[in-house]
Amino acid sequence: MKRAKHYPFLKLQQQRFHLHFENASSIAAVPSEKDFYRWIWQAVKTAHRRADISLILLDEDEARAYNRDYRGKDYATNVLSFALDEGETLPEQVSDGLSGDLIVCPQVVAKEAAEQGKTAAQHFAHLAVHGTLHLMGYDHIEDAEAEEMEALEIRILAELGFPNPYQDDV
Repeated sequence: MKRAKHYPFLKLQQQRFHLHFENASSIAAVPSEKDFYRWIWQAVKTAHRRADISLILLDEDEARAYNRDYRGKDYATNVLSFALDEGETLPEQVSDGLSGDLIVCPQVVAKEAAEQGKTAAQHFAHLAVHGTLHLMGYDHIEDAEAEEMEALEIRILAELGFPNPYQDDV
């Protein structure tokens, strides 16, 4: 019998991408660490040789405090992104990759998903990709930047089997 070729894809993937996940919220019904890993990996895999991302789920009070302290906005938001290379000198071993923190508030995500007629999984996936693109330097302040970022989000989410998150925004 012919032996199949063995490709060490998973080993290489694990060497290139690390996700540090913590659900510090009171909501237990959230996507799994494996889901978040897959969604974020899809966003970073072609753009970065290495990525080390921390994702923490926080309740509204804590998410609100981060948004207030770091963005000057006194409300809980769906996702916050903190790229570790913003204004910092990083050691050489991490400077060739993407490093950052994502904070997601499950209560806000669930509320928005219901308001937008989306499943929670669709919205969590969208926000994981959206936050990761922010870590990668994408933004949506200017119209041209927003169009570029939204096009990437649509493509990445389609690759993951999710519909266009902006479909009803037209």
